[in-house]
Amino acid sequence: MSQYPTPNYRTPKQAAEHRAYMIRTILWLAAIPPLLFLVMVYGYSDQAPAFLRDLTVQLDAMFGRPVWSIITPTPK
Repeated sequence: MSQYPTPNYRTPKQAAEHRAYMIRTILWLAAIPPLLFLVMVYGYSDQAPAFLRDLTVQLDAMFGRPVWSIITPTPK
């Protein structure tokens, strides 16, 4: 028995499946922040249901109001 561990060999098919899995994971992680921002902006709109408005305000306050500071009109 060797004291050095043998590396795990991946077939080309396994390597391709792993790459595809990693690409899907990275794309989903990249899509989450913009989608969350859009939902929160909708939550501040007049068309949003009351429960979504309350959830949006609480969630935005928990993170220091970044969405509210972006969508608030600034005086000229």
